[in-house]
Amino acid sequence: MTSITPKQPIPQAGGHQGRVLVDSNDPQRIIKKTKRNELRFYRCLVNQLEHPLLPSDANVWSGWRAQFLGPWNHKTLQEDEVFITLENLTFRRSSLKTGQGELEQLFNHPNVIDIKLGQKLHDDQATQAKSQRMSRVALETTTAEFGMRLTGAQLWDNHQCEYLGIPKSFGKTIDRTGTDLQNKFNTFFPISDSRPRHEAGAQEVLDGLTYSAGGIPSKLLKQIVDRSIIPKIIRIRNYLSSFNWRIYGASLLVVFEADLSTLEGILHESSHSDQPDQIMQDIASVKVIDFAHVQLADSPDHGLLKGLQSTLNLFHRLSLQLGSI
Repeated sequence: MTSITPKQPIPQAGGHQGRVLVDSNDPQRIIKKTKRNELRFYRCLVNQLEHPLLPSDANVWSGWRAQFLGPWNHKTLQEDEVFITLENLTFRRSSLKTGQGELEQLFNHPNVIDIKLGQKLHDDQATQAKSQRMSRVALETTTAEFGMRLTGAQLWDNHQCEYLGIPKSFGKTIDRTGTDLQNKFNTFFPISDSRPRHEAGAQEVLDGLTYSAGGIPSKLLKQIVDRSIIPKIIRIRNYLSSFNWRIYGASLLVVFEADLSTLEGILHESSHSDQPDQIMQDIASVKVIDFAHVQLADSPDHGLLKGLQSTLNLFHRLSLQLGSI
């Protein structure tokens, strides 16, 4: 039996604290404690769902999710739980092919944002008590109406040089009808444009945007949103619209570089590269995660697709707001 290596620093958002460790022998991998059904998804169900992204492609497209690297040989106290190893989505931004070979681009201080997807939070195997509890949560939050709920973030503060966390409970404070959803969503994307001097860590909300000394300049943030995040969500939404399945409790994980000096280096590299679009596209990673509750069906999961579209709408409006400054 293999022992689990000590936990390494990793910015985690949503409900994953304590269940995800980084393999200290290989920081490209995470070790996740999960339900046995998630192992079944990666070993079996995913093969019945995935297909080539384009008709001309020879291979299926798996870029919408983290890469599965196999089970982890470590026993748990509960029979229905296992450990699996997955690609660490906060480690590598991209691998660019150059004349000298493959060049890895690693994250320095990425922001990590977790968005719960779907209009229903429990599967048919849930107990009556859990079904009632999850149905109540869906109705009392933005889940039922919009198919998504903000479930936390870890944001790098360039002024204080540390991570600031937004807890899972934050999303439950948003009005279920969405009256304050855009403004609360924008809290996850603080900008550093000049305003009355901020105290360290202090934030100011003006015209629906959040200003913070440790944030990212609005013009740069708009490029990240427009050229990297939005195209990736569109691709995932279109791809998953062909999946005949039901999925509950999944999240959209948005990871993008937030270290200002690193971002400035990326911009400089892009301006002198023969692949500028690719470099900008790779600033962010966007993936669907958490597959412990998946079952095949005879139609797409419209609750999931609604959540992706709602999230896309929020990013589009954020982009418009950033462009109006």
